[in-house]
Amino acid sequence: SFISRYKIPLLVVTGILAAGVIAAIVFGLIIPGLQNNAVQEGSNPVLIDTSSGDSEGVVMNDESNGLQVNLSPGQAEPDEAEVIPLATTAPLSEDEIDTILARLPTLLVDSSDQVDFKLPEESLPPPRSGDTIEEPFPPPETGETPTTVDTGPLEVVRFAPEGEIPLAPFLNITFNQPMVPLGTLEDLAAEEIPVQLEPDLPGTWRWLGTKTLTFQFDSADIDRLPMATEYQATVPAGTESAVGGVLAETVSWRFSTPPVQVISRYPADIPQPLDPIVFIAFDQRINQEAVLDTITMTAGSRQAGLKLVAEAEAKEDEHIKRMIENAQDGRWITFRSQEPLPADTPISVVVGPGTPSAEGPLLTSEVQSFSFYTYAPLKIVKHGCAWDETECRPLTPFFIRFNNPIDVDLYTDELLTISPELPGATVNIFGDTINIRGASEGQTTYRITVSKDIQDIFGQQLGRNQTFPMRA
Repeated sequence: SFISRYKIPLLVVTGILAAGVIAAIVFGLIIPGLQNNAVQEGSNPVLIDTSSGDSEGVVMNDESNGLQVNLSPGQAEPDEAEVIPLATTAPLSEDEIDTILARLPTLLVDSSDQVDFKLPEESLPPPRSGDTIEEPFPPPETGETPTTVDTGPLEVVRFAPEGEIPLAPFLNITFNQPMVPLGTLEDLAAEEIPVQLEPDLPGTWRWLGTKTLTFQFDSADIDRLPMATEYQATVPAGTESAVGGVLAETVSWRFSTPPVQVISRYPADIPQPLDPIVFIAFDQRINQEAVLDTITMTAGSRQAGLKLVAEAEAKEDEHIKRMIENAQDGRWITFRSQEPLPADTPISVVVGPGTPSAEGPLLTSEVQSFSFYTYAPLKIVKHGCAWDETECRPLTPFFIRFNNPIDVDLYTDELLTISPELPGATVNIFGDTINIRGASEGQTTYRITVSKDIQDIFGQQLGRNQTFPMRA
């Protein structure tokens, strides 16, 4: 009856209590979070330079648990450690030492405390590298004799070289049977040689095994058989092998090395002075005077007289100097015309036929020739754009080409003018060509004027100013 009478007030009180409990729970959850957030908002680490020593302390907060750490300048360590004085001592006298030792108990000695070194009853024998074999030496003779083998006739199974060959390093002959017994190199060298070689050359015959014979030419100048030579090798009939085989018929063959050949020459097909030095290198040793007698030089329709040029004089030309240094000794010749050649004229050089070699008797049967030409009056032969001759785009280099190489040492900036001004213009000379680079602009015509005083390597000048339009 009490509950029914005060039902409404009880409901109100119950609601108030429930709201208070909920508010307490919410307050307990929110307030610590706000405190942590406040700590976190002010705990970002900041790097502070304390090297000056002006800062008295630095406070840093640990984000994980809110621990606060105070940092302050440390104190300097003392430079020297405190020295502890040593106690005063005095050595004991002999009587004092004896008194102390007399207090010690008597040292008991056991007979087992000292024993002799225990040696093995028997030493091991020294090791041996092998087993002993009980056999008589020398072994007894058995009395057996080698069986006789029917060897058949002796044959030459192969030989080299043969025919016309570019190079013959050595001569080889191989038989089908042993020709010499096994022995030392001295024994083999003393054996009779069953091969005849014509022409007779100084050299060394050597057996490679018992069936193959080789010949090598002995010379301080070359490591092969001489060139320009025809050879004949013969193994006569009746030659007998070491096992009794006999050669039934004579075996003979021929081979030959080529006559002298031109492998390099100078000048090339570029303008030359009126007294050029001519260089020719060959593939074998030559006699310069004998070779010069077979060389002719023609200027246009006129034949020029020739004379040899000494090595020291020839090396004054840097290009010929490099060619001489790269050529083998005794295999080149340098010469020139006895009189100056006419200008602006084609020059033809013909070697042979009948050119001799210093190694062998064979002469050349064919003509070997090359040509060049002497310089013409200086002139401009071409001009335009370096990358595309049909169209000059902005920044494209310009070029001007002459018929002769330009003397770089005598070139000055006044010899070439550009209008309008070409920003960043640079001029480079490569032989007979002048290249001009710069920041050329589109839709602009540049006029390049070459002075009449520009000079080639032969001392000739252009003679008149020449202007060329270059449109970018």
